[in-house]
Amino acid sequence: MQFKQILAAAALAAILGACSNDAQQAAQAAADKAKAAAEATKQAAQQTAQQAQAAATSAQQAVEQAKAGDVNGAAASAQTAATTGQQAAASAQQTAATAQQGAAEVKDAAQQAADAAKKN
Repeated sequence: MQFKQILAAAALAAILGACSNDAQQAAQAAADKAKAAAEATKQAAQQTAQQAQAAATSAQQAVEQAKAGDVNGAAASAQTAATTGQQAAASAQQTAATAQQGAAEVKDAAQQAADAAKKN
């Protein structure tokens, strides 16, 4: 949802770009913030995906070790999977927070652009 807000604000900024110099600068600032917010969210999501993949790999390793009768190895791999899974969950929360912050910043920048356009 926040990503859609970021894109909508970027579109608004592009539309406002045809206005006065102040409005153009404000629109550019909004577009820049939208781009930065999208990139930050993308990077956070990639980190979350990597952590989730590491947890899945550790879980699969635990299964294989358990099948082979390596109880100690399976327990260690399961513990690693659990820890990595918790890190992935925390990372997912951070990703959501990053998206929310980006959306708020873009919304503010878009409002400033709209206000600048109204002055003209």
